[in-house]
Amino acid sequence: MGNRLERKMLRLLAGGEPVALGASSASFKKLARLAFLAEQFGYEYADLRRKDRGFTLHLEPDLRPRARELAAENRRRYPRAAEGGPLPVPDAGTIALFRARMMSDVKRAASLENLAYVGLAFIISAVGVGFEFGDDRAAAFTIAGVVVAAEAAFITALLLWGRRANRTAAALLEAAGFTRVPDERGRLRYVPPADAARPR
Repeated sequence: MGNRLERKMLRLLAGGEPVALGASSASFKKLARLAFLAEQFGYEYADLRRKDRGFTLHLEPDLRPRARELAAENRRRYPRAAEGGPLPVPDAGTIALFRARMMSDVKRAASLENLAYVGLAFIISAVGVGFEFGDDRAAAFTIAGVVVAAEAAFITALLLWGRRANRTAAALLEAAGFTRVPDERGRLRYVPPADAARPR
């Protein structure tokens, strides 16, 4: 699927218009590779947004001279890129940076609001399990207590993991010179050093 998605994206890029590419089952690593390829053919990564159970990758034409030169060179070097021919190969560092930007953009860590919904679902489940025991109130309360305790442990682990992932991504981007700037919606996002002064 990843290869087909790459070819589909490259065909869309040939139109020269902004591209919103749906990627329902792509990993962050695959999405980062897509963003890298787009960059090689005259586009820049604009955003990654959640949609239903997948993502939509947003790409914008990069009109800067150096981006135009790179795209022209790669079209000469990879004339059959969209038809199954060879493609530019990214290095691990480039993929790691794109991945970190994307994780930051979609806020992979669950928000408190989302965790509240998870907690509510656990509590409802606990009550439901309790009712299954009918008149045996002691057993019902014991099962409900175990479910609520499991919920608390799960939410705590999720919060800690999310914060650690966010810190790791932020450290990687900041070490590479990326800057957090507000976009048109006021959302703070990481942009490359050369783009820090450009509106997003």
